[in-house]
Amino acid sequence: MTDQKTTANGKVSSQDAETAEHLEAGKWRRAAPQIIASTVKNLLLMDLGMTIAFSTIVIPVLLDGKDSKGLVFTEENASWFGSIIYACQPTGSVLSGLVLESLGRKYAMMAVNVPHILGWFLLYSAGSHLALYMAAMIMGLGVGFMEAPIITYIGEICEPRLRGTLTSYSNLFVNFGMTSVFVLGTLVDWRHAALICMMLPVLTILALTQVPETPLWLMAQGREEDARKSLQWLRGWVSPQAVQNEVTELKRYAEEAKKKKKIRGYDNPAIVLDENPSNQTSPVKTEKVPETVEVEKPSWMKKMARDAKDFFRPAVLKPFFFIIVFFFISNWTGISSTRPYLIKLIEEFKFPIEPYRASVIFGSIGFCASVMCMATIAWFRKRPIALISVFMCAFSGIGLAFTPSTALSGWACFILFVLLFFFSMYGASGIVWTVMSEIFPYRGRSQASGMAAASSYLITFSATKSFLALKHSLGLHNLFGVYGGISAFGFVFLYFMLPETEGKSLEEIENSYKKKKESQTESSS
Repeated sequence: MTDQKTTANGKVSSQDAETAEHLEAGKWRRAAPQIIASTVKNLLLMDLGMTIAFSTIVIPVLLDGKDSKGLVFTEENASWFGSIIYACQPTGSVLSGLVLESLGRKYAMMAVNVPHILGWFLLYSAGSHLALYMAAMIMGLGVGFMEAPIITYIGEICEPRLRGTLTSYSNLFVNFGMTSVFVLGTLVDWRHAALICMMLPVLTILALTQVPETPLWLMAQGREEDARKSLQWLRGWVSPQAVQNEVTELKRYAEEAKKKKKIRGYDNPAIVLDENPSNQTSPVKTEKVPETVEVEKPSWMKKMARDAKDFFRPAVLKPFFFIIVFFFISNWTGISSTRPYLIKLIEEFKFPIEPYRASVIFGSIGFCASVMCMATIAWFRKRPIALISVFMCAFSGIGLAFTPSTALSGWACFILFVLLFFFSMYGASGIVWTVMSEIFPYRGRSQASGMAAASSYLITFSATKSFLALKHSLGLHNLFGVYGGISAFGFVFLYFMLPETEGKSLEEIENSYKKKKESQTESSS
């Protein structure tokens, strides 16, 4: 048994706590619960993938007038149904950021399944355009609401060595959900596909009951024992002694947060404790805060003002504006905007494969791209993956614009579209969400994550809703030339602006976005 030594403030000595920790939880055992919790959380993202891909199998049937209940779409109806979900997501994202701190990450993720269950049932039973639009709006709110809790959950439970891999692992589930819908589109009609999809949010609620809340949120609510149990579960089902250092630092931060007017966001101990590859772990760093007068609990108006002040700090605003531009680049590669019309797009490009089978191929390519991203992100790192992917999106888009109309043009367009789909899923679309889960400081993270996700969906809405109008104005090939030009701009922008975050602690990432004056003020305090 480890001989534990306790300091005056009740902290178990770093050496003894680490010894107990490493004796009880090896590398794989320590990773297993984090992988399990991430997988359960990712069921929400699988539902997200199903939701955003579902219009792909509905629109061609209704445009051709082949629905079993006689529903028919015009192109205007199709453009609204394919994009309205993105218009509603920002409202859900903002609401998510507002209630996340009171509900907690776990219960917020459970609650978001309710609108999805309702939405899937409405799609199955829809007898009018209004019912279809209502279903899309409800599910859009649900998708938006899920963003902040899933982003903060993964950031607060994972260690640096796993954070990048497990975040890219999330993208795999989005693409798996999309591929599942494309497969269902080849097997059953879209109404029965909706009924099958409705089973997933029910399963997700049950699975979420088996994983813990984040220890950081629990300690912030004064629930020390629950935070300890959560850490024990997340660190490999270890003893209380093995997580004593993390518990002590969490408690210290929570106490300071209650009585200080100004503190810096806490850097999750999970992010810092495992930084040293030699296993000689450095103690967790918390900011030394000068003593100030204790203040009473603020009113909701003061809390909103404080949250707004947190959001407008340079450490939040700088990464926020960067992420917005990154989202614009990733959503205008030509994949997000064309997804609802994929079947019709395949027909117009004259791909030499049956359209519904081709959609399954593209979905599978996206899934494989996510697997490859997850497998290579620790080796290649995020910045090279993003740059290569955006460059290839530019190459593919411009190539589609200049492909001549010949007997082989169908195959040439197919190959170029495969490249565009693969690299968009591999790095252009996937890395931006990974970076967003790391780039915001704890203080302001909920608001910034919610608003960034909301902005992403507004950008996607604009890209999706404008696709048919732009196609008629510019022509399909020329429109992909525009997408290629945007990707070329994105390559230049990311080359100069994208930081490398792989393997860095949240504290190091946060400091890179601070003004020198702000950093010096905090370091001297």
